Amino acid sequence: MNNTRPPARQVCAALALCLLAVLTSSALAEDGPAVWEVRGTSGTVRLLGSVHFLRDSDYPLPAVVDRVLEEADTVLFELDIDELDPMIGQLLIMRLGVLDDGRQLSDVMGASDYRRAERLAGEIDVDLQMLAAVKPWYAALNVMTVTMVKLGFDPQLGLDKHLAARASAAGKEIVGLETMEFQLRLFDDLPERLQSDLLLQTLEEAAGIEDQMDRMVSAWRGGRSDDLSGQLLESFRGYPSVYRSLVIDRNRDWVGKILEHAERGGNTLVVVGALHLVGKDSVIDLLRSRGVEVVRLEERGFSVLREPGVSN
Repeated sequence: MNNTRPPARQVCAALALCLLAVLTSSALAEDGPAVWEVRGTSGTVRLLGSVHFLRDSDYPLPAVVDRVLEEADTVLFELDIDELDPMIGQLLIMRLGVLDDGRQLSDVMGASDYRRAERLAGEIDVDLQMLAAVKPWYAALNVMTVTMVKLGFDPQLGLDKHLAARASAAGKEIVGLETMEFQLRLFDDLPERLQSDLLLQTLEEAAGIEDQMDRMVSAWRGGRSDDLSGQLLESFRGYPSVYRSLVIDRNRDWVGKILEHAERGGNTLVVVGALHLVGKDSVIDLLRSRGVEVVRLEERGFSVLREPGVSN
């Protein structure tokens, strides 16, 4: 049996971000988050990295966020937030996240790991017995949610919710790139061993998650894509298959849909997790590999800000 455990501060940081799409923030806006633009023959697409859990103190958002929303006719999110039914979503999570084969969480994890999980949960005042009947990935989701709520972060204040509400009120078209079931199955399909590692690392790092996320969002708000890339993509080192499933494959699927909108006319804003817009195999990188010109826009006047190595 292979007892190799994932190194600390890797699996949790990567998978929890994808699982919850959680980023937190304490810093005020600096230059504003990076905005990328693709121009088709008939339309324009702008891409903005997403921050999904925020606090009251994080508002107002950087001016560039308001600007790109105001100028958009259509907004693409990872999910069509405007059509999400909380009841249907909860039923889906329960169907996929609850153990239905007679086992409990302790059986899936094994006695030693479960005892460790109980100890770590106790240190952050989480009752693991309340999660006895769920799968490890769903337990990790619950632990992270509880942790974020304790820190004062609210998903209802997240960038996606905020922009979706404003887009809907303004009569803009809202489109989802994926379904909730598709996203949840990405985690439900992970090997149970990796799910257990995710839960353990989530519990282990919960106490320090605020500082970790603050650093990430400081880079996001400041438009420091290289810093963000280094912090986020380091999390997947050593897990190429997971990175491919959760990031690369989805990015490749999104690229085709983004290009369709670039050719259909009008202005489209794409709002997806910041992880998907930085580093190798990002949406930006994949677009450029197809020969598509992608430029970064500067907030002041939205003048073109050329990235190093990108020709005019």
